[in-house]
Amino acid sequence: MNDKAIHIELLFPEINWDEVKIHVAQKADQTRPIDVFTRSFNEWQNIWNGDFHSNHCWNRKYIFSIIELPSETDRWLFSGIFKVISYEPGKDHSGKEGIFYKVDLSQQGEPLIGRLVIRCMKNARAKGRKPESMLLNMSVAEILPEPYIGEEFPGYANINHNYATLEKLWQDSKPDWMAALMHCQGIYLITDTDTGLRYVGSAYGEEGIWSRWGNYFRTGGHGNNKLLKKLLALENNGADYARKYFQISLLEQASSRDSEQYVIKRESYWKDVLLSRSKFGLNDN
Repeated sequence: MNDKAIHIELLFPEINWDEVKIHVAQKADQTRPIDVFTRSFNEWQNIWNGDFHSNHCWNRKYIFSIIELPSETDRWLFSGIFKVISYEPGKDHSGKEGIFYKVDLSQQGEPLIGRLVIRCMKNARAKGRKPESMLLNMSVAEILPEPYIGEEFPGYANINHNYATLEKLWQDSKPDWMAALMHCQGIYLITDTDTGLRYVGSAYGEEGIWSRWGNYFRTGGHGNNKLLKKLLALENNGADYARKYFQISLLEQASSRDSEQYVIKRESYWKDVLLSRSKFGLNDN
C-alpha cells in the first residue's frame, strides 16, 4: 500500500476490530449487491447481512460491510456496520441447513454509509473475512459529497444490466444515464435468463431509449408487448419476475441522423441473428 494512503482504522477509532467480521459483498448469480443497496437499505440490512446464511459467517459481534463497485477495479463502497443481535440454526425454504441472523444498524460510521469508497485489492471469494487478513490492504479511495445512488453511465457499448438495476436508475432519473439515453435511437435486447427467451426492440424518432425502456418499467415489465405480457401473466407477480430474471442490453446505437426506416431495418436484422421470432424468442413479427 502507498505510504501516503489513509488507513481505514483512522476513520473508525471506536471499533474493536477483534469483534468484527468484514462482509465482502460481490455479485451472486445475476444479482449485484450494489443494486440491492441502492434500491432498499432495509433489504440490504436484513436479507444480505441478516436473515439466512449457509454457514456461521457472522461469528463475531459486528459486521463491517463493503460492496464491490461495478466497473471500478478494487474499489468498494462502505455500506454500514451491523451488530449481530442473535443467531440460530435453521433451514431455508429449500431445506438447506444454515444460520438465521438478526442484525441492527450500528451508529458507528453511519454518516459515511454510501459515501466512503475503500480501495482494497480483490483477492478472495469468501464473504465473511477477518480484519486481521484485510485491514492492511484497506485504504480510503475517496469520500463522495453525496451518498451513492447508482452506477455511472458506462458508455453505450457497455449497457448489459438486469432489469431491476435499470428500473432504479430510471426511477431516480439519474442525470448521466438520462442525458445519454433520452435522445438515443437504437436496438435493444431483453433476455429472460430463466427461460433463455429473447425479445428484440427498438427506439427511434422522437422516442429515445430512455423513454422506451420507461414503458417497460411503468407496465411491470411487458411494455405492452403481446408475448411478454403472456409470459409475465403466468407469474404471481410479473414485475418481480422481470426484476429477477430480465436482462437488458443495448445491441446497437443509431445516429440521430439515421432514419426511422434504417432503425427498423436494423431491428429486423437483429431479430434474424438472435432467432427471436422463433421458438427461441418473444417477437411475434
